[in-house]
Amino acid sequence: MTVDDLTPEAAAVFERLRAWRTASAKEQGVPPYVIFHDATLVQIAASPPSTLAGLSMVNGVGETKLARYGEQILNLLAGGDSGSEP
Repeated sequence: MTVDDLTPEAAAVFERLRAWRTASAKEQGVPPYVIFHDATLVQIAASPPSTLAGLSMVNGVGETKLARYGEQILNLLAGGDSGSEP
């Protein structure tokens, strides 16, 4: 699945995830792909998980990234502040 395959609603979620990833990467001084690749964000946007267990099933979300970013992603998916805003 690619970005072009996403519904308009999922594409909007993908863009929110990308914005969060960019802000997080800037804060950490790393390239955005170090946090998550686009393919991982597409999977999350296409079928948004509502739990950490669900998020852990997404390809590209291992234990370390789940622990570091999981709550922020779930909060963003729920419509809240991702916690990465200044």
